[in-house]
Amino acid sequence: MKSLGGSVILVAALSLTGCVPTADPYPEIPRFAKSGGQTQAELEAKLATIPGLKFLKASGGKPNVKGNTGFTFDFELDSGYRIADPAGLVDYLSRSAWSVRDGYMPNSVIYVQCLCNVADNLDLVVAGEEAGWVKKDSQTHRGAAENGYTEVSVWLLLNDSYSKIWGSDENRERLGKWPGEAPAVPENLVVPR
Repeated sequence: MKSLGGSVILVAALSLTGCVPTADPYPEIPRFAKSGGQTQAELEAKLATIPGLKFLKASGGKPNVKGNTGFTFDFELDSGYRIADPAGLVDYLSRSAWSVRDGYMPNSVIYVQCLCNVADNLDLVVAGEEAGWVKKDSQTHRGAAENGYTEVSVWLLLNDSYSKIWGSDENRERLGKWPGEAPAVPENLVVPR
């Protein structure tokens, strides 16, 4: 009886301080792998070697209320450079997102967003299609905005009504087991004008 009373007092005290231990709401989502792939810091070091690109964000996040996790690359292109291989860049970034082991496995989408040069009229959706990560005509936000902004979504959702339309099944099969092998930065992705 005494230990039960002590437990009740402990739970009550923890409740008052807001420190009640909660169960992991999404235990099925892989996270923080002990080996394989690369760390977030290793990815950031590789991204820093790509000339002309300034990454504002290159990371994943915790699961949202639906249990979805993603990875976002948000970057700007210096006006003195051009993206010479847009499909290669989308491919490299997609594989890189999948290779980061010290976070949650992306299970919904990899976003690639660029504020690029207006004159290039770069369309990352077309680049994603050419790289094989995006099914043709499956994305509505095509083309570059007036300021040169362009984006693409590489979908990873499984068992979703849109997974076949968006190519999620094929993307996950292509990526393989998480975390995937960390890709090397391809040469000449971005070159001086």
